[in-house]
Amino acid sequence: MHQTSSGRFISVLVAGIVCGFLSVVVTIGHGSLLFSGDLQGLMPAALGLALFSTTVMTIFAVLGGSKSDIIPIAQEIPIVAMVSIVSAVAGAIDPSVPSEARAATIFAAVAVTTMATALATLILGYCRLGGLIRFTPYPVIAGFLTGTGWLILLGGISVTTNQTPSFALLPQLLHAPLMLQVGLMVALVAVLFATERMFKTPFAVPAVLLAVLVAFNLAVWIQGEGYEPFRAGGWLIRMPEAGSFWPPVELSALASVDWSAVANGMLTLPIVIVITIVALLMNTTGIELHADRDLDLNQEMRSNGWMNLLVGAGGGLPGYSAVSLTLIIHQLHANSRWVGVIVVAMTISALFLGSLLLDAVPAILLGAVLVWVGGSLMYDWLVRARRRLDPFEYAVILLIALVIVLVSFPIGILVGLIAAIFLFAFQYGRVDIVRHELTGADWHTSGDVSGQRHELLRQHGAGIVIVRLQGFLFFGTADRMRKRVQDRMEGGGRFLLIDFQRVSGMDSSAVQSFIRLSQVAAKREFTVILTGLSERPRQALIRNGLRIGEGYPVRIEPDLERGLRWCEDSLLSQLDVGLAPADGWTLHSLLRGFLKQETLATTIAAYCHRIDIAPATPLITQGGASSDIFFIESGTATVAIAGEGGMAVALATVGPGDAVGEISFYLREPRSASIVARESLVAWCFSRDDLERLAADLPEAAVGFHTAMAALLSRRLAVTNRLVGFLAN
Repeated sequence: MHQTSSGRFISVLVAGIVCGFLSVVVTIGHGSLLFSGDLQGLMPAALGLALFSTTVMTIFAVLGGSKSDIIPIAQEIPIVAMVSIVSAVAGAIDPSVPSEARAATIFAAVAVTTMATALATLILGYCRLGGLIRFTPYPVIAGFLTGTGWLILLGGISVTTNQTPSFALLPQLLHAPLMLQVGLMVALVAVLFATERMFKTPFAVPAVLLAVLVAFNLAVWIQGEGYEPFRAGGWLIRMPEAGSFWPPVELSALASVDWSAVANGMLTLPIVIVITIVALLMNTTGIELHADRDLDLNQEMRSNGWMNLLVGAGGGLPGYSAVSLTLIIHQLHANSRWVGVIVVAMTISALFLGSLLLDAVPAILLGAVLVWVGGSLMYDWLVRARRRLDPFEYAVILLIALVIVLVSFPIGILVGLIAAIFLFAFQYGRVDIVRHELTGADWHTSGDVSGQRHELLRQHGAGIVIVRLQGFLFFGTADRMRKRVQDRMEGGGRFLLIDFQRVSGMDSSAVQSFIRLSQVAAKREFTVILTGLSERPRQALIRNGLRIGEGYPVRIEPDLERGLRWCEDSLLSQLDVGLAPADGWTLHSLLRGFLKQETLATTIAAYCHRIDIAPATPLITQGGASSDIFFIESGTATVAIAGEGGMAVALATVGPGDAVGEISFYLREPRSASIVARESLVAWCFSRDDLERLAADLPEAAVGFHTAMAALLSRRLAVTNRLVGFLAN
């Protein structure tokens, strides 16, 4: 949308004032979450820390940020997470220590926590590990947000009542003026919820807050006695007589910091760091959705790390970009650094005017904002999430929330992580790692031109059990698979072929399952063929005692095709069925099996010529001309197609008795795959020119050749259709 210069000026001015007002009010509300109970007297300093943090972060965004629509503020989630450290440090301080030294120690712990979080964020950003957020279990994040919402809600009640929420507070709610204060706060929360859902404009909630602010100050003016009676009645946050919020302690007091108490409080520092980084990345994802653009998570972490390092150096609180403020800037089309300048001016004014400014903001307003934010989080993750989550995952969220409510925030997150691990193991253990399970009657390698091999395998191929695995194998999935295939082999299976081509890895428990399978195979006298094994699991199996080769029940083949070919040859040899002529394959015996007529075989043999192929030399090249059909007399070759990066992907194995190249020959299209000799190979070539000469010389013989070729292609199509039908079920 095109804007005139005056229109843009108004948009930037309005956006700056609205964002500045929200930054001050929300920041003060977030800062009030840091201290409660015995530490309530430090509340003014906490508000100063929060305002200082928002001011420094916004200056950083204005001067060094690359995005003009990002306004960072001190955030409630890391502040709530930091409460556990503050409480632990306060508990470790000697009660006889003067109050000034006690406050200095607590604020030193806050600074250390913020700087440690900033350094961790920087390291992860420069190591390009921002994607780690994708590995955090979703129920843990949801439970953490639910518990955070509860603590923010309690903070709102504490700000409104000037008391720590507890059961002892309930009787007092029945008496004025507390009942009136809490009632008005609840009514305002209801209005905020209704406004947010009824009006989609981002100005609706700020308008309600501004209206309450104006109404309160109008009531003070009409009353005519100033703010003191309202402070005495508990309508304002209790502040010291003088001044500003900053600095929270005198610089001289830093010499009295009890660093041993600070160290004692750092037990939960890793949890605070993780929670803050997760919240930062989730917030960044929210901005991506609202702004409809992709953000570099690693760049955002680096920028946020430097920003919070500056904040921590001044003893401030962690923060990151505010989604709501970004949305307001977008709504007004006010992408300009001047918005940030206006916000900075307003936060600096709040920081140094101190109680003079805060007197104009009633406690019920700050309390309602916190209860609204906390209640929204709990509604989103306890009510709305219920409809889209698995019952077990939802149970983890409830567990985390209950432990946070009844025990503590860090213990709740720890319990949630443990529960999520067990849930993952349970749910992943139910995943079927068997991609396909079939027999040698359903799927077999290329057979000879006569179709006799195919027919025998169709009749007796059930003795070959083929299992194709997928995914990561660990103790639950691997052992269940082992028992499943052992039961399958009870039905008379002689060969168990297990393909690992799609297996991404396995743990030591899975390795032991295959060792156990080899022991069972030795007792029950069936052979296990492992194909597609990468080097690492192969070495793990051998290192743990798997014995392979002649005399042992386990064999390893490079790929599924060669493993299946070995099974077929072994099975057919056990059946004592001679597929090849007694004196080996010759051109005449090949054509006789293919054409079913002695005279016709002799006739067409005169039109073929012999080709000798050296090992690793192509008989057919993918993309080449399709003017020949080849009959293989001896040797084997691999059918392969070109994969990504030019790597060949093996599809099948062909050998004596096979005919190859016939499909492209009849379609007159370039070769769809390559056929490369594994060993010295002898083949007989029948070209399109030979066929045309045959048709001219002996039309009946050409018709016989076409009839036999149609029968060969039909047999192969029938096998393919049967396999596709099996895999589709």
